[in-house]
Amino acid sequence: MIVNQNQKSLVARLKDFSRTAQRYLASLAAGRKGLAGIAGASFLETTIIPIPIELVIAPVMAASRARGFIVATVTLAGSVIGAFGLYILAWALFDDLAQPLIDLTGGQAQFDDLEAKFETGGFWLVFLISIAPVPMQIAALAAGAASYPVWLFLIAIIVSRALRYYGLWLLVLGFGVGIARIFEGKKPKIHSESSR
Repeated sequence: MIVNQNQKSLVARLKDFSRTAQRYLASLAAGRKGLAGIAGASFLETTIIPIPIELVIAPVMAASRARGFIVATVTLAGSVIGAFGLYILAWALFDDLAQPLIDLTGGQAQFDDLEAKFETGGFWLVFLISIAPVPMQIAALAAGAASYPVWLFLIAIIVSRALRYYGLWLLVLGFGVGIARIFEGKKPKIHSESSR
């Protein structure tokens, strides 16, 4: 029973953290400099806070469908800058931080395996991680540490994230506020013929 209570406590704390992070990202996006806030929130989502930015930008896009394209573009820019920063960080500090850790833990074989995966299918590995709702940090750090070609990394990030953000904008254009409500965790309002 103690483990069950601890698990419930951990889940509750994770939910609180998620809600707090979501509110923080939303406040950045809604601030006086909304587009800069969205770019900053996207940068943070890519680098530090693993909360899907779609939760923040879907309502913004629904509130102003005409600005949806600009919101998607600014979100993409923040995400790409964040991913590039992580890549450079991992690439530059690999010898100083990562390699000693790999040596200490005896993980050279696993790292060599990861490098081989990047050599044979790194583009698709980065693409799939960054298009899926998986924290982007994994792909950026692994690509930088493995010295994966930066130009292929950037193409994979730009294309995959563009599909996510512009795809969301198209969903908002097509379905309106209902899509935003789904991203907020609410049920979409369904209007029947009799209620009109």
